[in-house]
Formats: sequence, C-alpha cells, structure tokens
Amino acid sequence: MKEKKPVVVSMGDYAASGGYYISCGASYIIADPMTLTGSIGIFGMFPNMEGLLTDKLGLHFDVVKTNKFADMGTISRPFNNEEKDAFQSYINNGYSLFVKRCADGRKMPVQDIEKIAQGRVWTGAMAKNIGLVDELGGIDKAINKAASLAKIKSYTTLSYPEKTDWFTSLLSDSKDSYIDGKLKSSFAEYYNGLKFIEYLKDADNIQARLPFELNIK
Repeated sequence: MKEKKPVVVSMGDYAASGGYYISCGASYIIADPMTLTGSIGIFGMFPNMEGLLTDKLGLHFDVVKTNKFADMGTISRPFNNEEKDAFQSYINNGYSLFVKRCADGRKMPVQDIEKIAQGRVWTGAMAKNIGLVDELGGIDKAINKAASLAKIKSYTTLSYPEKTDWFTSLLSDSKDSYIDGKLKSSFAEYYNGLKFIEYLKDADNIQARLPFELNIK
C-alpha cells in the first residue's frame, strides 16, 4: 500500500508482537510515550492433557498412522524429542521472518533489530530512542502527519465502525450481546478468563502476541 500512498500508524495502549508486526512496514510510526510496543518474538504451544485423560480419568489411546509425525500435537501425550526439534525449527523460522520484516520496515540491520528483539517489551518513549517508532504523540498527530506526507491541505476524517444510537441498540435482537451481558454479570472477574479460553480453542498454535493478558486497573 505504501508504494501508492503513505501509511501512518498510530499506536494506542499497546502494539506489541503481532501488533508491531503489522506496524513495522509503515511509512511512519507514532506512539504514545507509554505505549507498550516491541515484543518482537513468537511462541508456540500445544496442550498436553495426558495427566487428566490417562492418569485421572483412566483413558488410554491406540494410534495407527502412516507417518511418524502424523499425530504430532495430539492432546493425549507430550511431544517426543523429534517433535520438539521439528516444532522448535518452525518457531525459529517464524521468529527469523519477524525480525527480517522489522529490519526491512525500519531500514535497520537485522543484527540491530536482534539486539532489541527476543520478546523484549518497550514503552513508546524507549521505542523511539531505539528506532522502533518515529515520533511520540496521539491519533491527531498521526492524521496530520499522514496529510502532510500525502501533500493534502484540506481533509475530513470519519471513524469506523459507526456508533449505534441507544434506540437502535435497544431494538437490536442480537443474542450474542444479550448472552455476553449475562455471562459478565454471572462470572464477574472470571469472565475475561472464560473468553480467553474460548479464544484459545480456535487459535493457531504458533502466535505472535504477548504471552500474557494485559489488565491495567
């Protein structure tokens, strides 16, 4: 996209790991001084439920396969050494690609990105000092910068998605919002944990994200 028009990224509370991955190729990056950014790294995980299924419930599994890696990632047992090596190689390749994307986007040598990568998290102010962002500021500054780079003097902005007025929201028959509200009131502080478990159910085993849930009170 930036071959045709300038792309300016405005970082809010945090833009780390996957958030920084999609930002690093921009024409210009603006972050808040306290934006959590960087976390250039990936990790992978497979659940191992052998302790529950076999040790506690007494379930045992027989496997018939045509390749020794065919059942890699099954929840009924831990990885063997060959599977660990194969998975680690996959992680290493993904990490190397992430570092290269950042190096290309920020026009920095790969070895310089490597020094500040490896999953380290920086504030926006620190990220500016080490070259991960270009300037400190908010969304208004980012919009002005985009207009300047595009040589546009007069412009208007629109925000999406559009806000729904209260009357339309009242008439909405969305079951999800109703159920979601009931879950929040029933589970209170445990609600976010339940939603995270639901997310993990469909998530990829290899992820570029912070390896924890950020909850600032």
